[in-house]
Amino acid sequence: MSEEKYEVTKEAILKMVEKCPEAKEALKAGFPQAFEEKKHFDLHALKDAYRLFTDNEAQRAGFQSASFMLVRCGHEYDGIAIYLDEDYLKWALKRDSHDRLCLTVERKDT
Repeated sequence: MSEEKYEVTKEAILKMVEKCPEAKEALKAGFPQAFEEKKHFDLHALKDAYRLFTDNEAQRAGFQSASFMLVRCGHEYDGIAIYLDEDYLKWALKRDSHDRLCLTVERKDT
């Protein structure tokens, strides 16, 4: 007799808990990773939910508008990533003299 194997997914475990809340602690003991929540900052809390700078602040820094850097709204990175405009700016991750990772921005040559 062959042994049957089943794949258990996080979604299946959470559906079981939904159907039988009393089983939650047992399932949590067996599959703790299924109950871990993603940890990240909610960037929507910045400024006005998506803008990091006002247009005036951006213009004083030499940018056309504040849309050069925005909190990503929608899609898989909603509220957990920053959108960087690439149309006229060049972004780079560089290490400084203290080996700290820094995001730099320069105008693209046109």
